Formats: sequence, C-alpha cells, structure tokens
Amino acid sequence: MTFWQAVTSFGDSALLLPVIVWMAACQVAVVPYRRDGWRWIATAVACGGMVSLSKLLFMAWGVAPAGIDYTGFSGHTALAIMVWTAFGALAGRGMRWRILPIAAGALLGIAVGASRLALKVHSPSEVWLGALLGAIVAAWFVVGMSKAAPTDRRATAWRLTLLGGTLAIGLVCYGRVFPSQHLLQDIALWLSGHGQVFTRTPAH
Repeated sequence: MTFWQAVTSFGDSALLLPVIVWMAACQVAVVPYRRDGWRWIATAVACGGMVSLSKLLFMAWGVAPAGIDYTGFSGHTALAIMVWTAFGALAGRGMRWRILPIAAGALLGIAVGASRLALKVHSPSEVWLGALLGAIVAAWFVVGMSKAAPTDRRATAWRLTLLGGTLAIGLVCYGRVFPSQHLLQDIALWLSGHGQVFTRTPAH
C-alpha cells in the first residue's frame, strides 16, 4: 500500500459507514446527546444522498455541469470531511481546546481529497465539489451541537467508549474497499434502462 492509498483508505465507505453508525449509536444512547444523534443521522443521510444522487444522475443520464470534468461528487472526500470533522467535535466535546480535534479531523478529510487527486481517481472539480458538500454538512452538525453534557466522569467514559469503538472498527475495516461504485452502476442501469452507464470522456 502506497502513502496515498493509505490516506485514501480513511475515506472509504467500508470504514466510514460503520463509524457513522457507531457515532450515531453513541449519541442516541445518552439522553443529553440524543438530539445530536438524530442530527448526525440526518447529516450523514444528506451527505451520502447528495453524493449518490450526483453519481446516479451522471451514470444514468449523463447529467453534469457544463464545462468541467465531472462524473459526480467525490464521495471519499465528502464523507471523510464530514465524518472526521464531526468525530473531532464529538471527541473534543467539553474540552477547552476543542478546536484542535475538529481541525485535525478536517485536515484528515482534506488529505483524503488530496489523495483522490494524487491517485488520479477524481478530477479537481469532483474533489472540490465533494469537499464543499462535506464541509457544509459538517459545519451544520458541529455548529448545531447541543451544549448539554453529563457529569465529568460520565463524559470521560462516553468519550472513551466513542474512541475505543472507533479504534476497534478501524482495526477491522481499515484498508477494505466498499463496492459503492459497482452498486451505483447497477442502480443507474436499472433506472435508465440503458445498456451501459455514462463514463468520463476520453479527452479527460
């Protein structure tokens, strides 16, 4: 595994989908954080839905903005920025220097976007659009997080549970590849009735 492949693995759905579910469960299970848990689920559904819709519209019917090299938003970039920024906010909840884990999460998401360019998987426009989407939904979640919190002892236990579960997921899922592109291609063919999906033009 090269350096950029190692970085891009932090944006694969094989890792991020279980982390998203774990983050939701950790919040919904604790009364002071329950509203944030539902907010997080809405955030993840909105981001994943927008990425999937952009790809389906292109693969099924060739719908794309004029004048740019585009096949849909970069899902790795959008989801990585959303997940790791929000994860930083949750891990740093109640801490004096909460901005540091948030910034670290955002930087990891940005690095995933850079890896998609380095590996020549996406065009700059696809990465920028994915980054913009991820940043918007992450900001919506972080800014709207509840100020309520349990006692210090319970908050520490909750933080350790969040971190421990995420580490366990990483040990099992990091480096794996989720077949999202193939699934979306099958759905696009079924929706459009075409014999093949639209792809990037050879000139690009």
